[in-house]
Amino acid sequence: MGKLIFLLLAVFVIWAVVKNYYRQKNRDQAPRTPAPEDMVRCIHCGVHLPRSESHASGGNFFCSEDHLRLHR
Repeated sequence: MGKLIFLLLAVFVIWAVVKNYYRQKNRDQAPRTPAPEDMVRCIHCGVHLPRSESHASGGNFFCSEDHLRLHR
């Protein structure tokens, strides 16, 4: 009976170690989310958009070149 309990305990420990290994491996391969980007507001129409997609002039931000031209 002792050998059976030992065998079951050994199988459980091996299963737990393998499960932990694969969990850690998957965590390391998880895709990284990009850092949040500042949002700015178009002073012409009020739409909010990421700073990298905006058009800036004189400290003001615009959602398109058309709105930038209207304020020049």
